[in-house]
Amino acid sequence: MTFDWKAPPWERNEDCTHMAVTLTSVGGGQVAVNTESVRGDNATEALADLLMGTGGAGGAVLLPGLIGVVVRRGIDVMWLAQPPIQVASSGEGGWEIAVEGAKEDEVTVFPTEDARDLLARL
Repeated sequence: MTFDWKAPPWERNEDCTHMAVTLTSVGGGQVAVNTESVRGDNATEALADLLMGTGGAGGAVLLPGLIGVVVRRGIDVMWLAQPPIQVASSGEGGWEIAVEGAKEDEVTVFPTEDARDLLARL
């Protein structure tokens, strides 16, 4: 992931362009879902805005139960309210994340390691 912005997304005064869904394991096979609208020119910038923005999720990324973050281009209130994301344990301590009806170029899945790496680099 490279940074080519002149101003970081969390310092911009612009409308949100993406939706971010933070997925966290809460035990017993249950998954907590937190959705938020974020800014950025691409999925990486949108994740950076989530991590560093007002009320940033930086703390959530450090949680031991973090599964990953799904970023989708565009704002859709219904998608924010009930994102069509399926999460299943892979049985090896990992997770499988699938997004129903998503086109490849509009949804990006950031596994835990990528989100934590980006946070460390910011």
